[in-house]
Amino acid sequence: MPVIPKKKKVNLEISPQEKRRIIRLKILDEYIQKCKKCPRLRSNGMAIPYWNIKSRYLALAEAPGKEEVEQKTPLIGPAGDIFIKGIRKLGLKREDFVLLNSVQCRPVVGGRNGKPTCDEIINCRFWINKYIKVSKPEKILAMGNYAVYSLFGTGNSLGGIMASSGKFIGDYKNIPVYACIHPASLLYHNDNLTLFRKSLNKFKEA
Repeated sequence: MPVIPKKKKVNLEISPQEKRRIIRLKILDEYIQKCKKCPRLRSNGMAIPYWNIKSRYLALAEAPGKEEVEQKTPLIGPAGDIFIKGIRKLGLKREDFVLLNSVQCRPVVGGRNGKPTCDEIINCRFWINKYIKVSKPEKILAMGNYAVYSLFGTGNSLGGIMASSGKFIGDYKNIPVYACIHPASLLYHNDNLTLFRKSLNKFKEA
C-alpha cells in the first residue's frame, strides 16, 4: 500500500497581544456599522474596513463603489483588481494590508458613484484614526487626493497626487505615509500604469 504522508501541523497560535487586537478590531467593525455621522451617505451602504491580524501595512483609498457595498468590503471592484494585481507583482497580497477608504459609505450622485464632501471625509477620519491606532501599521499608502486629504487636510501642499505619487509625504500618527495615484485612474488613463507600479514599488522598498 502506498504510504500517505502525514499532514504537517500548522501553527495557528496567536499571541495574547494579537488576541487583544482581534477583539478590538471586531468591536470597531461593530461600532462603525452603527455610525450616523453622514446622513447623505449612510443609506447608500457601507464597505466595512478589511483587516487581517497579520497585516503589516494600511492602504487608504477614496470611497466604496456598488460592488464594495454589496459585498461589504473595500477594493474588490475594477480598481481593487488593479491594486491587487499591482501588489502581487511585488510579492505582496491583500492580507498584508488593512484596507479603508476616506469614507466608508458610498457617495451616490444620480445613481452613480459620487465624490465625498470635505465634511464627510473629516467625519470618517475619526474611524480611520481608530483603525490605525489598533492595527498599528508599519506604513501607510494613501491612494489618491481624497486619501491624502483624509490624513493631512487642507494644510497639505503636495502639488497634487500626480506630483507626489511614489513619494514620502509625511508622518501621520508617527507612521510614514507614501502617496500613490488611485488605481481607478488607470481605468481611464492607462498611461498612468508605469507611475502606479513605480509608486507601489517605492512604497514596498521604503
